[in-house]
Amino acid sequence: MPPPRGALPASPKSVIIRKLCGLSSYRFARSEKEMFMKNRLWETNFWEAELSNAMLQGAELGGADLLKADLRNAVLWKANLRGADLWRANLENAVLMQVNFKDADLRNTNLRHANLREANLQNANLQNANLMKADLQGANLQGAMLQNACLWGANLRNADLTGANLQQTELTGANLQNAVIRQADLWRSNFMNTDLHEADLHGADLTGANLQNALLWKANLRDADLWRADLRNALLYEADLSGAVLIATNFIGVKFQKAKGVTVRQLSEVRTLYNCDFDMKLKARIKSICPHLLERPAVFSVTYPLSSAVM
Repeated sequence: MPPPRGALPASPKSVIIRKLCGLSSYRFARSEKEMFMKNRLWETNFWEAELSNAMLQGAELGGADLLKADLRNAVLWKANLRGADLWRANLENAVLMQVNFKDADLRNTNLRHANLREANLQNANLQNANLMKADLQGANLQGAMLQNACLWGANLRNADLTGANLQQTELTGANLQNAVIRQADLWRSNFMNTDLHEADLHGADLTGANLQNALLWKANLRDADLWRADLRNALLYEADLSGAVLIATNFIGVKFQKAKGVTVRQLSEVRTLYNCDFDMKLKARIKSICPHLLERPAVFSVTYPLSSAVM
């Protein structure tokens, strides 16, 4: 029976959108998936859409409007979300491996426990995002904005954060082994108990950062700014501190054995070297030039507010 006069049959794209927005756990039939990929959903409006458990692997969603969308447990493996707006979207437990999020707006987004392995987040805006225990192994975060984001316990092994902005970011207990964090802005970020084994922090700004108990074994801190940073009980075994700014840095209980590039002149500007472990030759020079730094310092405390994404 022909459609009523003036009525047009629904386009394949509109049918697919209705299915996406109206059905949880929807799986495309093969023909529908091919149609979905062919039509592409660039710049489509999915505002507050219910897409939990949706199977969207390989979807073309560049520039799409996904404000407040519910994508919990959704599978978006290798999807293209370049420039998409995901403000306050819920992507908890979502599978986002190799997704293209370049230039995407992910402010205040919930990405707890999300799988973002090898995802492209270059220049993405992740301010105040919740990435608690997210898997970001090998992810590209070059130039990303992560101010006040929560990366508590996140896995960032081999991730590239070159030039990223992580001001006041929560990274307690995160894994940053072999991560590239060159020239990144880490002002007052919290790296307490963080694993930075062989991380590249060349030229990074760590002003006022909390690195208590951090593992910095073989880390590259060349030309890094550690002004007023707190490195109490950190491990700097074989770390490279050549040219690093150490003015008013707290080094209580730090292990400096085999540290490279560190000079007595640099260490003379720190706040304290009380209870530190040095190579014998370096310790002898400190004793002869600035012995007061080895004495027990006056009691002081530093507070680090949690990211708003955690609260």
